[in-house]
Amino acid sequence: MKSLATKGLVGLATSSAVAGGIGIAIKFSSSKKELKSIRTLIKKHSPSQRLLFREDKGAADGSSSEWKRVWKQYRTDFQNSSNNPFKLTLAKVSDIQDEAAPENFMTSCSSLFEEKVEGIKSDKYQVVEKYCTRLTSVSDLISDSGKRVLPKGNDGQSQEWKELWKRYRKDNEDKKSEGGIWKLSDSSWNENENLVEAPSKFREKCESESQVKTGDINHHSFTNVLNYCSVPI
Repeated sequence: MKSLATKGLVGLATSSAVAGGIGIAIKFSSSKKELKSIRTLIKKHSPSQRLLFREDKGAADGSSSEWKRVWKQYRTDFQNSSNNPFKLTLAKVSDIQDEAAPENFMTSCSSLFEEKVEGIKSDKYQVVEKYCTRLTSVSDLISDSGKRVLPKGNDGQSQEWKELWKRYRKDNEDKKSEGGIWKLSDSSWNENENLVEAPSKFREKCESESQVKTGDINHHSFTNVLNYCSVPI
């Protein structure tokens, strides 16, 4: 039969273990999630979207189609509300038109990009994702890869364009009768093998393919633009 002293020690050890377990549980449950910037979260969780900056498309005045789109959406969602996320004064109109995004709207967006939040379910993240982003394009993915899309220019006589055109012809030799993967019907390839200048149809195709909206690096448009339309930065 155990002595009272022994029982007391056992009981104390048991209660200490339980208390210790509770302490650990409390410490774990009370730990906070790591805060990350909205910029970081958008990049990780929304690859099909990019943050909208005033300089995008060279339209610092908010007149780009991307800024007009999100500004129109914001007004549509909140013009009849007594409050809105950016606390802007919104005119009530029966027909909301496309308009350049105002300075205070664009500034409100950019002010949240470095804001640290717990995750993608936070209110601030949701606001940025819906009203301060644009769709990712192939040209964005090219930039991420450390290259740039070669501008179409007025002609294809630069050494860079000549090299890209040469590569396209070489890789598509077995599809020559079809104009290659882009089905280019151009006399510079079909009739004159010695002409090395990149034809306008090839350069125009590069331009249009670079504007395709996708965040997928396995998309065929990205692969083709990377191979035939881009040069190191």
